[in-house]
Amino acid sequence: MTERSNGRPDARRAQVRRHRRERQIIVFGVLIIVLAFTSLYFAGVYKGDVEGPFSQPFVTPEGAFESDITLVCPPPDTSPMAHKNVGVRILNGTEVQGLAGSVSSVLEERNYLVVSTTNWGRTYGDSVRIYFGEDGVRQAYTVARNFDAEVDLVLDNREGTLVDIVLGEEYAASGSMRSELDPELDNDSFLAANAECLPVSVVEPEPAPRTLPVNPLDADESDASASPEPSASQS
Repeated sequence: MTERSNGRPDARRAQVRRHRRERQIIVFGVLIIVLAFTSLYFAGVYKGDVEGPFSQPFVTPEGAFESDITLVCPPPDTSPMAHKNVGVRILNGTEVQGLAGSVSSVLEERNYLVVSTTNWGRTYGDSVRIYFGEDGVRQAYTVARNFDAEVDLVLDNREGTLVDIVLGEEYAASGSMRSELDPELDNDSFLAANAECLPVSVVEPEPAPRTLPVNPLDADESDASASPEPSASQS
């Protein structure tokens, strides 16, 4: 390096290096600012807060979700409920007398709270259908494990945790309930859906029955209305 007689570096070269460092600082500073604004912009596009340059959004806007899937997923990493905390109503959807009563006896032995047994009022051709509300998802999945048959889980807009079990003609013909020793009834296992499902918040519920029996397990019973007395001849 060329030095002056006094031992200092060449003043011009020092000035060039200083200008180069200043330009580098400015360039990198501008790049950082651009990257920061770009990150904020695309984060807003992803969340749906900012309109993006693409015709297809990254996420579906709230209220615009549509799907043919009607099965509600169980809560993630959730084990079955204690049976004593599950209230059920059993409905006979067949012409077979005593069907609801026989299922009621089994569930009562397993410590479920059977609120009532009655006729469904119409014929159900499949095996077992379980109706439940938004607050009864875990209860419904807990009950469904008892049946060694295909169970149709249906969300409706009822309040409370009462679960309705509808017994159909296929169940009457060949259905059965699992033994308490069946591995499927292991209380240490997690609840799981047997088909593609969606969170309860995005599934459109069906209309609930106009009247439901009082479920003693629900804390607020003020809005519940009594159902008709069970039919002794067919349930």
